Amino acid sequence: MAAKLSIRVLLIGVGESLRVALETAGLDVVVAGEDEDLYALIERHQPQAVVIHADAPSRDTLEHLALLNRRHPQPIVLFHDGQNRELAVQAMRAGISAYAARDLPPAAVRSLIEVAMLHFEQTRALKKELTRAQQTLAERRWVDRAKCRLMETEGLSETAAYERLRERAMHERVSLERAARSVLNTEASDET
Repeated sequence: MAAKLSIRVLLIGVGESLRVALETAGLDVVVAGEDEDLYALIERHQPQAVVIHADAPSRDTLEHLALLNRRHPQPIVLFHDGQNRELAVQAMRAGISAYAARDLPPAAVRSLIEVAMLHFEQTRALKKELTRAQQTLAERRWVDRAKCRLMETEGLSETAAYERLRERAMHERVSLERAARSVLNTEASDET
């Protein structure tokens, strides 16, 4: 049987039964009140997940979680009675990874935290891939615009315009995108 990984969680809110369930599940629990400095706690304790136990987390808490998610992205799990649909929507908008019913058995709590962590990592990887794809597409647009400009102003074929850009990039020791931007900026300044 494989040993379970040690997981440190930051528990926000008063939830004695949840704290006991987390500890029984073998998690390392750091307890914090809603009014404590979450940023300092996260930097000090470096939790792998944030767990919130609240009947109705304040709007400030949800706003702090949204900011926290931008500054220190990590999985956040909210344990709640499930009676307030609007709270669930606000929680998801704040970046909460999972929204769960209270009073789950320790094994279910641990599984929920582990799944939230895995889902969080998968989502982060997809966001990085999307960012790379968007950046590549933006770079490609600059290159295509510069090729069009060279084709129009110098009567080059598309292949010749691309070769001209490539030669410029190598000569200036810059990326193809930067060379394309340079062509477009040079052409724009020549027109004025």
